Amino acid sequence: LKRASANTLPQKGLIAPTSPATVMRVALSVFGAVAASNPVGKVLQLLDSLAQKITNEGDAEGRQYDKFVEWCEDNARDLQHELSNSASEKEQLEATIERASSDIEGAETEIGELSSSIAEAEADLEKATQVRNAQHQDWIERNQELSETLDTLARALSTVKQALGSNLVQLNSAAISKVSGAMTALLTASSVATADKAKLEALLQATNGEEGDNYEAHDGTKAIVEILSDMYDKAEQQRADAEKAETESKYNFEMVKQSLKDKIKHDNKSLGDTKHRLASSKEVKSVAEGDLGSASKDHAADSSTLQSLQVDCMVKASDHEASVKERSEELKALAAAKKTIEDKTGGASGRAYGLIQTATKTQQDGLTEVTRMLRHLGRKSGDFNLSLLSSQISAASQQGAGADVFAKVKGLIEKMIQRLLDDAKAEAGHKAYCDKEMAETEAKKAEHEEDLDHLSSKIAQGEAAKARLTADIAELEAELGSIAQSQKEMDSNRNAEHEEYTQAKKDYEDGVEGIQMAIKVLKEYYGSSSFAQQPEVSTHSAAGGEASGIIGLLEVAESDFSKLLAETEADEKDSQSSYDKQTKANKIAKAEKETSLKYKTKELKETEAELAELSGDKNSEQSELDAVLDYYSKIKKQCVAKPDSYETRKARRESEIKGLKEALDILESQTAFLAVRRVHRHA
Repeated sequence: LKRASANTLPQKGLIAPTSPATVMRVALSVFGAVAASNPVGKVLQLLDSLAQKITNEGDAEGRQYDKFVEWCEDNARDLQHELSNSASEKEQLEATIERASSDIEGAETEIGELSSSIAEAEADLEKATQVRNAQHQDWIERNQELSETLDTLARALSTVKQALGSNLVQLNSAAISKVSGAMTALLTASSVATADKAKLEALLQATNGEEGDNYEAHDGTKAIVEILSDMYDKAEQQRADAEKAETESKYNFEMVKQSLKDKIKHDNKSLGDTKHRLASSKEVKSVAEGDLGSASKDHAADSSTLQSLQVDCMVKASDHEASVKERSEELKALAAAKKTIEDKTGGASGRAYGLIQTATKTQQDGLTEVTRMLRHLGRKSGDFNLSLLSSQISAASQQGAGADVFAKVKGLIEKMIQRLLDDAKAEAGHKAYCDKEMAETEAKKAEHEEDLDHLSSKIAQGEAAKARLTADIAELEAELGSIAQSQKEMDSNRNAEHEEYTQAKKDYEDGVEGIQMAIKVLKEYYGSSSFAQQPEVSTHSAAGGEASGIIGLLEVAESDFSKLLAETEADEKDSQSSYDKQTKANKIAKAEKETSLKYKTKELKETEAELAELSGDKNSEQSELDAVLDYYSKIKKQCVAKPDSYETRKARRESEIKGLKEALDILESQTAFLAVRRVHRHA
């Protein structure tokens, strides 16, 4: 045993060459005998081991609980954020649905009104077309009849003139027969006045009553020519009046037709735009309702999850509190038991199991070797705690030798090993935590940056749309102002023209009336005098020649006034027609632009509201990104700003643990050999 002890124990200043595994096998083979020889020491070891185990379990449970609390807080914060977002989203979707429903109702009402207006305008156009077609057909028939009457009159006049000859003196029976036949045909024409028919019929009877082949021309022959000429002029006038009436009717119809077509076109365009808005509003409402259903489900699910999370976290907190309390009580019981055993059984154990009272010098050598070994390991790794441990062991060895000193030193080493193991486990957990938090934070950062880019793009599009709508609205307002100014000038000019026309018409009508009255007076006075003969006596006579010239001049003036009056009335009619047409065009243009202005103004307000909402979302998103960046900066300081890498610290810690285990093996081997020696001595 002495040789084995000499060969096994380390020499002074040297590390034992025996491998830790061999030492441990020897120690384990001997500790059974030691435990059987000193059960009180074994109990103390078991109490220390159990207390250390309970403490380690408590520390592990505390770290687990801290992570669990952090998990509860993170999940609760995320769920509350999701609930806030979903509630805001629900409010926005409900507002969108309400706005879309209002737009749908307004569009449907407007579609009904426009459809009725279009149907009414189309019915008016169809009715006006039917009336116009009937008027045109009547004109065709009337014009044909008048043309036939004029042709008959022309042929009758030609026959009479040919029969009478150049001097219109005699008519033979053949000519009378031709004239009678032509005039008989005129009696059947509906375009000939009743009075003219009566004259023709009387002349025919008078002509048929004459006897002989020849007779001198008389007043009846002249009357025939005069009546036929008068009838021809009247027929010509009737045809001219009919053509004028046809032209005016066609013009009025075209104006009404164009007005109705413009109205139908404008209403159809408005109807198409309104139907498009209706479809768009229905689509917006449908999408919003679907999104609202999903948002409501998500909100309810998040709310339920949050409640469950709160309950689970509260239960776990209660369980942890009970566990901590129970563990504290257990450690107190173990400490009390150990203290009682140490205080009451120290002397008895020393007498009965005096294993630790031998080989003091050998124990001192072992402690010195362990102290030297730990000091060297501390200098090598740069760990202050190892140097401190070596100092504590050195101080303990100065107090003497024995089982208590060895147990105390072993406890210090085991505690140091456990601390290093706990540090390794904690740092491994911290690395996993850092990897997880860094990855999640970077993902959130990328997500928020993407959302910000998307919102910025939508805001830019909205700003462009706002600028375009603002420009369109300004242009429409300018055009409406221009239309209003133009209409005002037109009204002013038309009023001035109408006043001028009224005054001119009155002047011309007064002039014509005055001239006609003057002519009447002159004709009444001079009408009985013969303007072709001079009086036979040299007494005063009416100035027929001068009067004839005056009346002629008055008739020229009357003709001029009548012509100017007709031209003035025609100009007034043309001006009024142009004014009405342009006024109607202005009204249509104004209605179109006002409608466009109304919808563009509404669209501008919606765009501004959407921009305000997007700006709020962007600010909220920026705040969230700032919070993520702040947390990212903090987590980087915790996880990245380290002087050494995780692998370097892990290798150094493993080296320290290995050295501590070797020191512990030395102490175990010393204790084992001493125990064996003591047992043999007692034997």
